[in-house]
Amino acid sequence: MKWEVEVWYKAGVTDAAGDSVMKGIKDLGISGAVSVKAGQVYIIEGKLDKKQIEKICSGLLANGIVQFYKIKKA
Repeated sequence: MKWEVEVWYKAGVTDAAGDSVMKGIKDLGISGAVSVKAGQVYIIEGKLDKKQIEKICSGLLANGIVQFYKIKKA
């Protein structure tokens, strides 16, 4: 089974990568972009159930203080 995990910064947490891309867009003279958010996507394959994936996410992939994650079957 394949699982897809998305990890994002929580609202109000500084997203340096997103801010940098937003600055680059403006530096290129492109208008219209309102915001940019940077996140990570992990694809995990194997004989794993959702409880195991939750443990991987909370213990390894996301810092619960500043990030949240979404899990879905891929």
